[in-house]
Amino acid sequence: MKERRLDLIILIGLVVLAIAGVVVFRPSRLADEAIAPLPPAGETTFRNLTRVDLALTVRLNLSQETPENRLLRANALDKIRTDHALEVTYPRDGATVFFITTPGHHYSFRYDEEDRVQVYPGSHGREDAADLAPYVPTPMPVVERMLELASLSPDDVLYDLGSGDGRIVITAARKFGCRAVGIDIDPDMVRMGRLTARREGVASRIRFICADVTKSDLRKATVVTMYLLPESNELLAPILEKQLRPGARVVTHDYSMPGWEDRLLRWERVPGEDGPEHTVYAYRK
Repeated sequence: MKERRLDLIILIGLVVLAIAGVVVFRPSRLADEAIAPLPPAGETTFRNLTRVDLALTVRLNLSQETPENRLLRANALDKIRTDHALEVTYPRDGATVFFITTPGHHYSFRYDEEDRVQVYPGSHGREDAADLAPYVPTPMPVVERMLELASLSPDDVLYDLGSGDGRIVITAARKFGCRAVGIDIDPDMVRMGRLTARREGVASRIRFICADVTKSDLRKATVVTMYLLPESNELLAPILEKQLRPGARVVTHDYSMPGWEDRLLRWERVPGEDGPEHTVYAYRK
């Protein structure tokens, strides 16, 4: 009986120690969690691609009583470390333009079709690379007509400069059976393109590269597609002139290639899904 009682006491003691161990050690683990470093703050950037300096007022949404005045020089990049949305205003044509940012996203100030300063989402936020255009997807009817005007065959290698979500290279591989390369400086866009290519079953014929288009090797391209801006086409014209082989085709959306007028094969107006017509230009080097 005494031995049984001793065994019971030992068992109770072990249980008490086990519980004590939980009580003693668990707070220590929770304390470690509490003092673990927070993830680094996000970063919102503003790039000024206009010809003038811009006076911005920036305020943390609902949390900062007095906005901060910031001067964004022409062709400069401004970075703000924050995980919060920002309320931003800037003057335009005697009025004040107001917008709210998405945390961790990048924005660019450019001229719109009416030569007014407009803010666009989709800048990449890097100081060491050209910012060729904001992300605006090409409507699918325009994509298909661009590829038709390129006279694609399975022997072609198409390069899409500023490939975005990858719709042009994916359509080229799926519909025309050619190989295709998409180049975009935004890693999120590159990841999206790769996922869509796998889902569409054409990943084996497509390669996505996260890179600065102006520093990329384009020599293997037999066809180049672009939906950028006039100044971007002007910047890329001598690069294409130097790298592309004779007979290569270049197809642009909405904006022509400056200095390539004698190489223009044809141009067309193409209705888009969004209502307005789009212009497509096809060239041969």
